[in-house]
Amino acid sequence: MNTEKQCALVIGASRGIGRQTAIDLARNGYAGNSPSHPYCYQHCSLTSHARTVVVAAKTTSDASKCLPFPPDPYSPQSTINTVTREILETGGEALPLRVDVRDVESIQVAVEQTVQKYKRLDVLVYNSGAIWWSSVAQTPMKRFQLMQRVNSEGLYACVQACLPHFYRRGQGRIVVVSPPVYSRFLRGKTAYAMTKWGMSALTLGLAMDFEREGRSELAVTSLWPAVVCCADARPSGFRLT
Repeated sequence: MNTEKQCALVIGASRGIGRQTAIDLARNGYAGNSPSHPYCYQHCSLTSHARTVVVAAKTTSDASKCLPFPPDPYSPQSTINTVTREILETGGEALPLRVDVRDVESIQVAVEQTVQKYKRLDVLVYNSGAIWWSSVAQTPMKRFQLMQRVNSEGLYACVQACLPHFYRRGQGRIVVVSPPVYSRFLRGKTAYAMTKWGMSALTLGLAMDFEREGRSELAVTSLWPAVVCCADARPSGFRLT
């Protein structure tokens, strides 16, 4: 197994799932197994080798002045700087980079800065997302366009910026936070579903490109977090996780 420290670029890493992904990658890393499906590598095994993480998003702050620390991971006080500080204070290696996924040039600069500093790029995680859940009649065009730019177009721009580096090295992993296609997802959120399904279409199409071009060491997959009801000893009986 290759024990050389690898580099992951996590887009949308300031809060929530993106923050935790960045922290866990810095702590654990992962090594991909062989593909079990022609479209994507579905299985990853944790290793003890840490990974350098580039923490990328639009929100910034002075992490040294953050009190309490660490901040609530779902609050505006959680930024790329506080996440980087969390990683550094536990012995990991991280770099905060401000990225606006609506700006193609901003994305390209972030990828180039990553490669320039670490001399490699192994993983892209795309977690950025814009949400507006409502009927078609109640979804203004500006809201739809924002979701289109952040969700579908932002992912497309990030993938295009990273692919030349993956192709040059002959290996790479792309992880996208996007859903499977099912009709229930359309209820009350059609515009949102259109933009998120575009991300899933890119996952499938890019995997087909890799297969057709014989790029067996490159992989792309989509993950879709879900809400789970768990039994709880508290009087309410259940809790959401």
